[in-house]
Order: sequence, then C-alpha cells, then structure tokens
Amino acid sequence: MAEAKDIDDSLQFLRSFEKHTKDTTLSYLVQEKLKPEKKSLSLQGNRLKEEDFYTLAEMEPLSHLNFLNLGETGLTSNGLKVLCESKLFSKLDSLDLFNNNLDDEGIFYLSKTKTLMNLRTLDFSSNEIGALGAKVIALSNGLPMLESLDLSYNRVEPLGIKALGESAMGNNLRSLNLRDTSIADEGLQHLAIKGQMHALEILDLSDNSLSGKGMEFLSRSNVFPNLKRLILNNNHLGDDGMYSFSQSSMFANLEELYLVNNGLTTDSAISLGESQTITKLRILDLNNNDFRAEGVQALADSANMMGLVELDIGENKVGPDGAKHLAEGKNFSQLKSLRLNNNNVADAGAKALANSKTLTRLESLYLENENWIHAEGIRAIAESETLSTLRKLVLSLNMIGDEGARHLANSQKLSGLENLNVAGNRLTPGGEDALKHSTTLTNLKTLELV
Repeated sequence: MAEAKDIDDSLQFLRSFEKHTKDTTLSYLVQEKLKPEKKSLSLQGNRLKEEDFYTLAEMEPLSHLNFLNLGETGLTSNGLKVLCESKLFSKLDSLDLFNNNLDDEGIFYLSKTKTLMNLRTLDFSSNEIGALGAKVIALSNGLPMLESLDLSYNRVEPLGIKALGESAMGNNLRSLNLRDTSIADEGLQHLAIKGQMHALEILDLSDNSLSGKGMEFLSRSNVFPNLKRLILNNNHLGDDGMYSFSQSSMFANLEELYLVNNGLTTDSAISLGESQTITKLRILDLNNNDFRAEGVQALADSANMMGLVELDIGENKVGPDGAKHLAEGKNFSQLKSLRLNNNNVADAGAKALANSKTLTRLESLYLENENWIHAEGIRAIAESETLSTLRKLVLSLNMIGDEGARHLANSQKLSGLENLNVAGNRLTPGGEDALKHSTTLTNLKTLELV
C-alpha cells in the first residue's frame, strides 16, 4: 500500500503542473531543479520575468518546500509581495533572496507576512535595502524563529543597525552578516549603548570603514557576550583599536578572529599576546598587515596562541626571521594550517619550517607568491620529517625550477600530499613530467602546474 501511495503522490505532483501549460518552460525548469525529496528548490541564476513569480506562487506542490533559493533571479519587490501572499513560504526553513532588485518596499511586504513563522535562515545580501528596510525587518513579528540573517552589501547604515541591535529579533540571532553595509563607527556606538544581541555567535563587520574609535565604543559594551567568530576584514582598526579589543572581556569566548587588512603592526601582536581575555582562539587570520618578524615573535611567545589550529599571517613582511620564529614557537604546536604568502621567507625560512620541532601537525602549508624559494629550500621541505603530515602544499610563483620539482617528485616524506600547486615556478616540460609521473606522490588528487 505504501508503494502505491508513493506512486499516487508522484502522479498528483506531476499533474499539478498541468495547470500551467501556458508556461511550460517555467514548469519544466522547476521540475528539473526540484530535489528528489521535493523539499528543496534552487532557481539561482535563472533570470525570471515578473509574471514567473506569480506562476510560482500558484504552484501548489511548492508549498511543502523547506529550502528555497531565488538568488540572482531578477526578483523585484512586486514579485516578492505576490510570493508573501502565497503558500510558497509556509514551511520554509531557509530562504535565499540575494543579488536581486529588492528595496525597502519589498522588505515591508516580507515583514508583514505570517507565512514565514518557521524560517531560520534569511539571505538578503546584495540588494537595495536601506536603513528603513533594516528597521522594518528588525521590528517584524513574522520571523520569530530567525537565527541567521545576511544583510551584506546593502545600505543598512547606523540607524539600521541601531534598530536591529535593540530588537527582539536581534537578540535571537546567532549569525549576522553586515559586510559592506555603511554602518561605520556610529553604528558601533549605537550597538554599544543599547544593543542586546546576546545569542549572537557569528558576526561579519568587514568593509565598514571602522576605526579604532568604533572598536573602543564596542569594546566597552557587552552586546555580544557569546560571540565565537568575528570577521573585521578591510577596516581601519589600527593598533589603538586592537588594544581596546584585546582589553575587552566581551570577547572572552572568541574562537575565530579575522583581521585582514587593518593597518596592524607589532603593537597589535603584543596586545593580542598579552590579552587576559582572548585566550580561546583556534583560527586567526592576520593577512595583509605589517606584523613583521617582531610581531610573529610576540605571537609565538604567547600562551594565548596555544589552541590555534589555523594561522594566516601572509603579506606581513615577516621574512626569514619571522619564519624562524614560527618554526621555533612552542605555542604553535597545534597548527594544522599555516599561510605565509607574500612574505619573502626565502630558502632560509623554508629550511627553518622544515626543521621545526613543533609544527608536527601541519596539514596545509601555503608559501605562494613572492617568497623567493628556490630548489634549495624545496629540498629541505621534501626531506622534512616534520612536514610529513602535509596534505596540501602551495608553492605557486616561487623559483623552484626543475630541480625543485624533482626534489618534490622524489620525496618519500611528502607521500601523503593530496594537493600540490607549483604554478609559475619556471618549470620546463621535464620538471612537469617528473611531478606527473612521480612514483612517490601517489596520493595526489590535484596537481597545479600552470
């Protein structure tokens, strides 16, 4: 009987699309993209006409969806209004509406619907939402279960984040993406005064022109007491901002910290190293700053780094001495991933890493771009007992030549490598063939030569 019921259900499902014979193209597209369990539909990247959204709203089988992706479909606020009035959203757990033409009017329609009571994840990124739209969504009573909200690449501005931070919705969120939303230091000040986002664990504030002043406002507050992942890339925090940050008790639960391109120097490394609260980090991304060898040493000497499993300190002018500090730092013994791109570590730095007594758990090592590593440095890596745990090795845009390629190809210690990138290393067909036909690198799944 169960089997017969399944057949009847399938026939009923297919017949329901016969109502839309005037638009067979859309019906076929939906049936093609609908997952077999009929609970998940992604139309991402398929440009639809406004009338197509009216048709979608009338498709009865889609009222059982748990996941719907309408990103990059050309959805307008008028189309969203029609969808909000239908049953299409009634059982959704996740809704993606990114990169469309939605403005504050569309957000108003969505905030008033009662069909999204079960929604947990909402992606509004890359639309035309302003401060008013952010305020409307923050005050909505129709999204009581929402845990993850993405407003990145909109114009939320200080007033928008103020409304969100003070709302009941904001206090329920676990993940919030505000990348490039023009919130600026004023937005952080609003959060610091009345913000109550106590459930938040993941926050992205990248590309918001934040400075040390804004970080000082935030660091004095307790708006995010349970934050575990904080992304602050491409701002202007500077050493003063990092000093305030490192003194704040609010960040005591941080496990992941991303600080790419923030004008940080050795002083910031000292602040992080001496912090009494930031002691649980597992991932630290410091790419494109100015830490230099002295900053690396400050981190290497800090017990706060003992839990790190991923460290990115690329493009920081660390040089061979910085690589030596990394290699000798006893507090880096848990590292599984290390990135040192664009650092001029040279052969001396490569040798130091290869001879390290502590980097015995590394699985991924990135030494790409302007590190000036030659065959001599590669030989040390190829013969290293320490680096025998590597699964991924990125050496693109160095100077290893055919000799370095042969060292890698003949390595007994790197037999566990699964991904190797040696693009831009002046290899001739002979060097490339040595790697392609290596009898020791038998676990390679990906070999990038160009």
